[in-house]
Amino acid sequence: MKILIVDDEQHAREAVKLLVPWQELGVNDILEADNGEAAKLLMEQHQPQLVLTDMYMPITNGIQFMEWTRSRYPRTRIIAISGYNDFDYVRQAMKYGGLDYILKPIDPDQLGEAVAKALAGLREEENEKRSQVERGIALNQYKPVYWNHLFDQLIQTGGTDGTAQKIRQEFADFPQSGEGQAVIISLFPIHNTIVRKFGGDKELLLFAVINVLNDLVRTKWRAGYAFRPAAADDEAVILFWNGLDLLLPRVQQLTEAVFTALKALVHAGIGIRSPFPAGLAQSVETAREALLQRNLLAPKERVRSAPNARKDSAQFRHLTDLEAPVRMALQLRNATDARAAVENWFGRVQTMTAVTPAQLRLWEREFGLLRTRWFEAALEEEDARELADQPAPPLPFYFDDNGKLLLNETESAWKETIAALIESVIGRARQQRNMIAEMTRYIEEHLKEDLSLQQLSARFYVSREHISRRFKQETGHTLSEHVEQLRVDKAKKLLGNPQLKVTDVAAQVGYSDEKYFSKVFKKQTGFAPNQYRRQQ
Repeated sequence: MKILIVDDEQHAREAVKLLVPWQELGVNDILEADNGEAAKLLMEQHQPQLVLTDMYMPITNGIQFMEWTRSRYPRTRIIAISGYNDFDYVRQAMKYGGLDYILKPIDPDQLGEAVAKALAGLREEENEKRSQVERGIALNQYKPVYWNHLFDQLIQTGGTDGTAQKIRQEFADFPQSGEGQAVIISLFPIHNTIVRKFGGDKELLLFAVINVLNDLVRTKWRAGYAFRPAAADDEAVILFWNGLDLLLPRVQQLTEAVFTALKALVHAGIGIRSPFPAGLAQSVETAREALLQRNLLAPKERVRSAPNARKDSAQFRHLTDLEAPVRMALQLRNATDARAAVENWFGRVQTMTAVTPAQLRLWEREFGLLRTRWFEAALEEEDARELADQPAPPLPFYFDDNGKLLLNETESAWKETIAALIESVIGRARQQRNMIAEMTRYIEEHLKEDLSLQQLSARFYVSREHISRRFKQETGHTLSEHVEQLRVDKAKKLLGNPQLKVTDVAAQVGYSDEKYFSKVFKKQTGFAPNQYRRQQ
């Protein structure tokens, strides 16, 4: 911080320097002048934050200097020092921004207090100024987020909710009416090499793309605004309201600009001209439809206009053609047959002259549906539901650097995806067999305990219905039949010990009621326990 001491008396300037602990107060530069004119030159050269000036000086006196300073440097703090206790001097000093009026001879405490107060005010003002700057920066950083929200609302509501008026407050050239046109810039399919340059963050890449677009659309052409729609994570929407007759060459220029800046090849769909702003949603949808119908087998055409967006498709292939052969492969637990089915299906796809993003989306939806059906056909209901509820792996598609769909590479990846699905079915079946084997061992070791469906369900964390169904499938008997047979088999061995009473045998195989035990035993063997013992 800098201060300026103005006094025609050398000893007075020295006194001011000595009476105040300037370094402790954060002042590291003390300037001196012996008259008002010299002080003006120092003000212009150094712009000190605090001035301490005498009132009576030659050439330009203190009042004249204070008036000059107030007009040119209104933020500078001034403390007047004078040997005259004159009210007119005091009044004028206050008129031109003087914070205090100190009489000579100078009282150290009074001077120190006045300086500390002035410097505290300067710091408070500086802090407030810094806070205002920071708030301004924060507001400027937030504005693109706010604008993005407004434009996203606009294409959803057509401006009927007052959104258009809010945008008009932010964009002076945003029209009341007329025509507008939407363009969608799609990152799909973007090569992984580009995404890796952004740390694998596709959202950051899209942010960079939108900045490139707005450098031209908003800043240079003043023709519209580009933003990210909330419903998509791989596209930018541009709303044009000026220069619609120049749209096609400008969109081509935009795709070239993105490639030049980011080395990213993007595709553009141009929507129809629509009433502004009510028809913008329709323009956005037609732009998106134009993109969805582009041919991924011949991706050189990077800009498509909605009116000419023909559907480049040969005979369409549904993924449901795979349902029966893969279901059979799953039931047979045969991954080789499943791979053959995928290969046969892709053989027919290879004859197609066009594959569009819309077809890829449909195949993804069909795969999700078929996955559930395949599980249901190959597994018990509970197992099928549990596997189907797990997140499905994305259906893989491979593209070259130019965005061309690579059918051979995609076919290989699909084969592995289907094989992994079969392996999950085999693993679940194996897990269920292991569970039944483990349950059987537990029953054999705990025959004297409660072995009801409820108890086993709680222990093995599966439903009673599932245990009952799986037990019947694996053993050919119901759970109660199996437990009963094991208990009777063990009772036969125990009855061979003449030292054990029938009551003891019954208790050791899980029957607290001897009569009920005898009834069960006779049903299984044809003899009562004592009769069986005598025959042995």
